[in-house]
Amino acid sequence: MNRSSATFYGCFSSFRKARFMKRFIYLICLLSLFSCRKEQEQSASLLVDTIETTKYYNAEIFTDSNLKLYGQWRFLYIYDDAGIIAGPGKIDPDYDYLVIKKYGIYGKIKDNKVIETGKIEVVKQSATQFEINLKSSTNSSTYPTDIWYVNYKGKDSLEMFDASIGCGYLSNVFKKD
Repeated sequence: MNRSSATFYGCFSSFRKARFMKRFIYLICLLSLFSCRKEQEQSASLLVDTIETTKYYNAEIFTDSNLKLYGQWRFLYIYDDAGIIAGPGKIDPDYDYLVIKKYGIYGKIKDNKVIETGKIEVVKQSATQFEINLKSSTNSSTYPTDIWYVNYKGKDSLEMFDASIGCGYLSNVFKKD
């Protein structure tokens, strides 16, 4: 190997190192973005954790099959099938998270701030139907009525149908975090 070819391979090696470092830096930046997102999500539940567990009830109000309602739910979208608000289709949600905690406590979070908290009243709870009333204690409810039919979609998705609308329905769609 002569001197010019050694220089060529040396430059190539430097080029590969630089390319590797560039990819490594991109990977670190990408991972840091996801870790920041997770910290923001976890803080939504922490905002509601300040409410005493026994504020409304001293014991469990849900049946075993409905215990999966507890947790932090990311509000994905509202589906309006009859066009009651803006024509049939998806509507952007008016808050970011719905947090449900023991016993019968809920909180709505928007931009990392609690915009509503309150008591969950069970209207009907059977093997075929689960209906709840979200009764605001902050008097700033985001809906005129908060009576909802709850429908679980798999292990990590939830639909809450507005029980007060006569023609058509509004469906709030959530994904568990």
